[in-house]
Amino acid sequence: MKATDVRQAFLEYFQENEHKLVPSSPVIPHGDPTLLFTNAGMNQFKDNFTGKVKPTFGRATTAQKCIRAGGKHNDLDNVGFTARHHTFFEMLGNFSFGDYFKEEAIYYAWEWITKELQLTPDRLYATVYETDDEAFKLWEKIAPELKNGRVLRFGKKDNYWSMGEVGPAGPCSEIHYDRGERFGTGPEDVVNGESERFVEIWNLVFMQYDQQPDGTIVDLPKPSVDTGAGLERIAVIMQDVDSNYEIDLFKSIIKTISKITKSKYKDNVSSHHVIADHLRALTFAIADGAGISNEGQGYVLRRILRRAARHGRLLGAHEPFICKLVPKLVDEMGEAYPEIKEKQTHVENVLRAEEESFGRTLETGLELFEKIARNTKGKVIDGEEVFRLYDTYGFPYDLTEIMAAEKGLTLDQAGFDRAMERQREQSRAATTFENHSSVITDMFDKERLKLPATQFVRTGLSCKAKILDVRLVEAADEAAQTATYVLILDKTPFYAEAGGQIGDVGRIFTDDFQITVGAMYLYQDYYVHEGRLSSGKPENIKKGVKVTAEVDCERRWDIQRNHTVTHLTHAALRQVLGSHIKQSGSYVGPDRMRFDFSHHQPMTPDEIRAVEEIVNNEILRGARVETEIMDIDAAKKSGAMALFGEKYEDDVRVVSVGDFSKELCGGTHVSEISQIGPFFIVLETGIASGVRRLEAITGREAVNYMLQAKKYRQEVAAIVGRPEADSMAGVEQLKKEHSSLQKELKKTKADMFSGKGARIGDEIERGGIRYRMNDFEQADREVMASWIDTQKASNDPIVAVAIGVVNGKTTFMAAASKKAITERNLDMGRLTQELLPQFGGRGGGKPWFAQGTVATGTVLQDLVDTTMKMIEQGNK
Repeated sequence: MKATDVRQAFLEYFQENEHKLVPSSPVIPHGDPTLLFTNAGMNQFKDNFTGKVKPTFGRATTAQKCIRAGGKHNDLDNVGFTARHHTFFEMLGNFSFGDYFKEEAIYYAWEWITKELQLTPDRLYATVYETDDEAFKLWEKIAPELKNGRVLRFGKKDNYWSMGEVGPAGPCSEIHYDRGERFGTGPEDVVNGESERFVEIWNLVFMQYDQQPDGTIVDLPKPSVDTGAGLERIAVIMQDVDSNYEIDLFKSIIKTISKITKSKYKDNVSSHHVIADHLRALTFAIADGAGISNEGQGYVLRRILRRAARHGRLLGAHEPFICKLVPKLVDEMGEAYPEIKEKQTHVENVLRAEEESFGRTLETGLELFEKIARNTKGKVIDGEEVFRLYDTYGFPYDLTEIMAAEKGLTLDQAGFDRAMERQREQSRAATTFENHSSVITDMFDKERLKLPATQFVRTGLSCKAKILDVRLVEAADEAAQTATYVLILDKTPFYAEAGGQIGDVGRIFTDDFQITVGAMYLYQDYYVHEGRLSSGKPENIKKGVKVTAEVDCERRWDIQRNHTVTHLTHAALRQVLGSHIKQSGSYVGPDRMRFDFSHHQPMTPDEIRAVEEIVNNEILRGARVETEIMDIDAAKKSGAMALFGEKYEDDVRVVSVGDFSKELCGGTHVSEISQIGPFFIVLETGIASGVRRLEAITGREAVNYMLQAKKYRQEVAAIVGRPEADSMAGVEQLKKEHSSLQKELKKTKADMFSGKGARIGDEIERGGIRYRMNDFEQADREVMASWIDTQKASNDPIVAVAIGVVNGKTTFMAAASKKAITERNLDMGRLTQELLPQFGGRGGGKPWFAQGTVATGTVLQDLVDTTMKMIEQGNK
């Protein structure tokens, strides 16, 4: 049974049992800063389990793409060394949001495994949490074949599940499969042991609790079910193979790895496994909008790529090759996950660029390893140095261990482990999540609100409303001179932050009081208004009071302009750069709009100008912005673009601008695009490899930008003494004259130094070498280099050292004459590598010339003294 058939059978079974089929969410979580990657099927339903969002369906089923390579759930270091660990895998799941609980969950699991897959009950075991008597009895009732001691109890380590430090949690029940005695008969060959014999294939989590940021545990609104079954593990059993890497999903990829690297699978099994696994993680992450960088998700992906690239080198691949494997993966999984087919070219471009970059980094890392090995006293390389190779240059521990063994050295694993733990602690601290609205939502959690849903009023920026609920968040005192309240109204014109658009501000008032609204939150079906009492008495703020809710009009208009232009920009980018362009993130505020998109290289000035022209031309046409509520499938068929990662209900709002742009969107917009005004792109930059960012302005900000530009043109014209239309030519003329004078000045200085090099600076003779030195103070690099070149051209044994401040940095240069090099076996490049770190800098070069930088305030004589000592020590 192929893996594709297992996936399909699972989803069909649960659809037949009234579960809604929900597409996999991206492996890059949207709107959940507690996660680096989507690591379980339930991630996209977290708000349903916690009660923050009311589910529109009681049952769901998914085949979820997952990555476990960071945070609590991290399988990266195990990949390649076990038969079943992956960074990327598929998790099949069924979910109940207060619909059914333990009995039905156990029944469905047992029926699908024994009747649909027809697995032999004699090979199956069930585990339950040690105090979960209810689950124990249910297993014996539903699966009497397991009464003979194959329902086992385990503690929290094995049978209690939580999504992370914060979020849903509860006891769980697992199903294990006995693969037979050929996989072992020893003491570790037991359920929940460390061997390959007993494999967990399905975990049924009974969601009962919600772990809070402060460590407390509260009950979830309704007991729910979250299950996860590993597709790859089930496929191993159905295909009767020994390893996950032998199932059909991996076979052709591994063959392609062997072909491209011209290696044999049997000669290096682990490296083939590492590359095949990491290819999947990288491809799906990049296709889902991730970039490769030095922070967060991007840093983990860079580590994954470099680990795969290093294993490629072990197979003999010294040129980019991971990018060449993407087409084979698309052949295998592109039908189930069309996004990787759609983004194939983009993925290949990003991987190729990163592999080329790592090739350059690797050479530097190998040089560093050689230096570390050379300077190691004794036989053990310091753990901090091993970690530096791992962290900065992507050298896996096992690779450094092999390289060290070749030199008769071992590694300080304890020191390496301490450095790794320190980094994990820093990572945990950096990703600790504290929801700024948690105090507010906790208030409502405790009482389980049963109020009519808030009606969002799209027409107009003010409306009459009634207070349904009100809470005091912060009383007035010396620190907070006015009290802070949160209110739920029956209807509101205030937009709560969603889809990249920030929330509205404004006021809620009557004749008796006024609250200045500063923040908006969505909680279940309620729009929660947070604000300070700016006038009136607190006792007048109570349930049932009729109020006027009024949005800050000018601010909302600024936001609407920027939101509508975000849609236009998206469409224009696809025209200019290609259809692979997809939104990866956005910010829509009153000051600007920010648009992140997938693209493998910087935009050129001509491309930026083309986007500006297209968008401004559309604005001048003044098309109306039309909105329509449609069934989501019908909306997609009509050509409406759905933003990947966004969650949509069955009925969606479609926003169209003529035939130019059509997107699913719940935000607020202008009524016709001429209201946007001028549009300018003010920033284009990369935020990760494969992800670009645009920032743009419209409306009042753009008008101010134009007026400032006009003022600047006028001032420049006055300075160069030409008309505005001709001012640029005047600037260019000034630039040419300045450049010519600078060249003339540098040539004069260089001629002055080169002809009289020996007389400039100081000279010391020691040990048969004449040391010449000069502090150029504020200097040009060319002048320093000219003086250095004069010294190394000497027929005498000369070592020259110079420092000078170039562009604000203290620059170091050194050289040795040919006679000094041959007589004393000098290597100025290596000497400089070891010298400059002693003075807060770094550098390197060739045997005859080296350069670098040192800390501000470094004394030239100290540099020369240390240089002389190092040369003398090197000749003993």
